[in-house]
Amino acid sequence: YPKSGNTWMRFFLSNYFYNKKKIESDFQIINKIDKFPPYKLLQQHITEDEINNNAFNISKYWHKIQSEITNTKEEFIFFKNHNALVSIEGRSLTDERFSLAFIYLVRDPRDVAVSYSNFLKKMDTDKLIHRMTSNNLHCRVSKKFPLDVEVLGSWKFNYISWKNGVEKVPRIIIRYEDLINSTFDTKLKIIKFLSNIINCNVDKDHIKFSIEQSEFKRLQRIEKNHKFQESSNKFFNKGSIGQWRNILSPNQVSKIENF
Repeated sequence: YPKSGNTWMRFFLSNYFYNKKKIESDFQIINKIDKFPPYKLLQQHITEDEINNNAFNISKYWHKIQSEITNTKEEFIFFKNHNALVSIEGRSLTDERFSLAFIYLVRDPRDVAVSYSNFLKKMDTDKLIHRMTSNNLHCRVSKKFPLDVEVLGSWKFNYISWKNGVEKVPRIIIRYEDLINSTFDTKLKIIKFLSNIINCNVDKDHIKFSIEQSEFKRLQRIEKNHKFQESSNKFFNKGSIGQWRNILSPNQVSKIENF
């Protein structure tokens, strides 16, 4: 789900797999892991009119684009993704033909509400919580990239869909809180998981380097001097745990907890 550590994880994985020369503070390294569907491929298949007519039309191209990607010479490719593991009119987001494994990041939804509301700025927290707890699927269409559509649904639906969907594909579920409280052990767990899926070594020294390069305060400093192409807002804000306690009202907390 958005604001659960996806981009933070991309920096770690990008440094681990693609920064073998150990170049420090390389903000552009994140471009090694694109967002799904890749925007360049979207532009070849779907038009703004299709999205404006019905944003769920994006689902018509999920498998077509993945089929093109799997025909490349790469042994494996990482992608960032916020979509629920959903099916639209029989068109699933992905399946075992296209996916080797899933890494799912889950964060306390009360902290997600605070972080996501801060990021969106123009959407108040009550409206966001309503979306996070709605039984209906909804699409988030990027204002900056009009073909960039995410099919989200509620926080709970998103989590359960990735926890239980496409049973044949191995997955690992990582708590955002563990990324902060047990950083090395959690990142080591992720690399060990991947080593059973793809051809990669478990290099503890490079894990430590990649953790240092993706450390939250470092990314905050770098972001001040580099434009993050996926967002015009401040992306790396606090990255803390339990901030909801001092921000959300009792009614807001109750709505999230009892959904």
